This record gives sequence, C-alpha cells and structure tokens, in this order.
Amino acid sequence: MRASVKLFNYKIYLKEFLTIFFCYFFFEQCVSWIFTQNAQLNNVTVKAISIGIYAYVLTEIKALKTGEKVFVGIFTVLMVKLISESLLQYRSVFAHFQIFYVIFPVIYTIFIKHLLRKWNANLLEFVAGFYLIIYFVFMALFGHEFSFSLRETSYNTGPFSGDSRIIHAQSIYMITIPFLWYLNKFITTKKGNDFFLFLLCFVIILIHQHRSVWSSAIFAVLIYFMVLIRNNKRSIGGVTAFFAITASLLVLALTVLSSIDPSILGYFSDRFSEILNPAKEGSTGGFRLEQAAIYMAYIVEKPIFGWGFEGFELDNPYVDWWESGTGHHFHHGYIEILFYHGIVGLILKYSFLVYILYKAFSRKLNKESIILVPFCISGFLFSFNYTLPLVFWGHVGMCLYYLEKLPLYYYVEESDELILKED
Repeated sequence: MRASVKLFNYKIYLKEFLTIFFCYFFFEQCVSWIFTQNAQLNNVTVKAISIGIYAYVLTEIKALKTGEKVFVGIFTVLMVKLISESLLQYRSVFAHFQIFYVIFPVIYTIFIKHLLRKWNANLLEFVAGFYLIIYFVFMALFGHEFSFSLRETSYNTGPFSGDSRIIHAQSIYMITIPFLWYLNKFITTKKGNDFFLFLLCFVIILIHQHRSVWSSAIFAVLIYFMVLIRNNKRSIGGVTAFFAITASLLVLALTVLSSIDPSILGYFSDRFSEILNPAKEGSTGGFRLEQAAIYMAYIVEKPIFGWGFEGFELDNPYVDWWESGTGHHFHHGYIEILFYHGIVGLILKYSFLVYILYKAFSRKLNKESIILVPFCISGFLFSFNYTLPLVFWGHVGMCLYYLEKLPLYYYVEESDELILKED
C-alpha cells in the first residue's frame, strides 16, 4: 500500500507530493526561504533541480506530444550552441548559469504540464490554499517590520522587497491565483466563506502596495469575467450578486476610512495614480522605462540570438548598484529575454502565453482554465514591471494541462442547452 498525503481535500501519494514540492512549490521563494533562510543555498538548489528537470524531460521525450517535442528540440539546439560558445571562449561547460535560467522556463512549463498529465492530477485548489497558508506562515515568521511607510528594512534578498512591504512583488503576484479561485467559487456557489477568502486575498494584494501586482490583478479580473461569461452564461446571477455585495462593502469601507483617517484614501490614491503615469520622475516606472530604452540600443545590435555570455559580462550601462559578475538585474521581462536570447528566445518563451491568450476566446473551457487563463495572460502585463519568476511558468504548465482537458459540460450559445461530455 502506497503512502499518501491528504491536504485541502486532495489526496496525493507521498512520492508524487515530494516531487511536486521540490520541483514546483520549492521554486516559490517564500517557500524555500522558510526552510533554508539562505539565498545562496536556495539558488544552488534551484540550479541543481533545474538541470535534473531538463535531464528528466530528455528521458521522457517519447512520451511528450509533438508540439512539446518541437520546443524541447529547439531548446536543446540553443543549449548546444551556448555550450559550444562557452567551451571555446571561456573554457567552461556553461560559463554563466543565469543565461540558462532565463530560457529554462520553456522546459519547466513542459515539465509541469507533462507531470500533471502523467498523474492525471487536479492541483489547482491545492495550489490556491497552499499560497494562502504560505503567505501567513511567512508573514508570521518574517513580517514583524511590515508597515505602510515603505521604509527600508534589513531584509533585501531572496523573497524580500527590501522595504516595509516585506514580500517582493513577484511573490505577492502569486496571490492572484487564490484571489481568482475564491472569486470563482463565490460566483458559482454564493457561499459566504468563499467571499471572505476572496476578500482576504484582495486585502493582501492591496496592503502590500505593489502597483505592478495591482495592475496585473485588475487586468486578470477583467479577463476572468470575459472568459467566465463566454463559457457559462448561467454565472451571470452570481456575477450580479458579487458586484452588489462588493459595491456595498466598498461604500461602507470608504465611509469608515474617511471618518477615521481620510489621509489613508489620499495615500492609496497617490500610489495608484502612478500606474497611469509610469514615467513620473523618481518613480520605479520611470526607472524601468529608462532601463528599457538604454538596453534596446544593445538589443538592436544582436536581435536574433541576443548577447548570451558576452552580454552577461558587459558592464551595467545604467547603474552601478549591483556587484560585477551578477548580470544586469532587469526589471523588465521582455528586455531580459531579448538581451540574452534575442527574438528567438522571446518567441520560444512567450509563445505559451500567446497560445493561452488565443484559448481565452474559446467557449468550451473547464472551470480550472477559466481561472488560470486570466492569471497567465496577466503575465504579459507583469513582464513590463519585473521578470516573471520561475514558479509562474509552472502555473503556465498547469494551465496548459487543464486546457487539454475538456470541460465536464459546456453551453451552446443559441439554445443555452447543457451538453454533457462523453467519457
């Protein structure tokens, strides 16, 4: 009898759970930090696991679908090219591992998709609950300096933001998954506890003040309602109830806050306004625009395959904040992939999101896809602010897995007739 683990009403065998934990959840920096509290150790561990995942995917090549094999094949050709350059120019098998890590999401996405398909897993509810628990555990352990002041703190590595928001935007962004999950649950079930958990996720996203997460979450919600209504017209009742309750709570909250401390509303209004004015002098949005403009001059010099190892060793043309030999610390996902791997890398890496965007217009999505498709599409927007973390691409792999599974039912537009899927 095989040992199993049961969490969030989901039963999974111990072997599979350990695989999912170390090859999926451990890639979330908040999770790895809880266990090690050592950024260098985490980086080395992730590198080792990444190499192992690539080796595993190569051994499973026959079990992959044709399109997946094409991606693995192109990726392998790029690796052979890079290894050859490294051996000839640097006398090393792979001179700078960061170059591999930037393009590795291509393999990682396929790996997670293949793994879930192999096990016929249904992990989304587990992932949603897991993120909420990890957030509270992390804040209980390391969040004692949290405040709205945005003052600098002693924590500035790993999952930390370096200020009193505590957690970096790349990790808070992942709260969008339970945010959408519990929103969808409330709309379909109208249960109060689901609305409470949705509201809890909303508060988490709000109080950490990452404007990149605010804009991405708003974008994801807009896409979610479009996808939901296209796929299930009978959800309109739940959507109406949601907006009625939300509007009432919003009026109540604004009334209470304006009575207690009106400056809070002005503070958040000012923070939100910078989303609409990213070029504001002294803002992080202005920093990103300037960084992108400077690096575009390099990108146009080598647009096809990028700068590779040579680019990694170039002196930072914009700032000297970071130590030499650590790369360029991009705050822009598109610029990073174009700089290191060119247009070929950009197409290879972001083609998964382009496909998901195309599937967003389908009328036959299952409920998991209705949640994950908006989240993944919001990655297009988040990439203008930060590089997407590796665990995001694991969620993309999960989305692609669910997109392959037909829904249990779908509605015919002309007759609104319920059509059951045949086994």
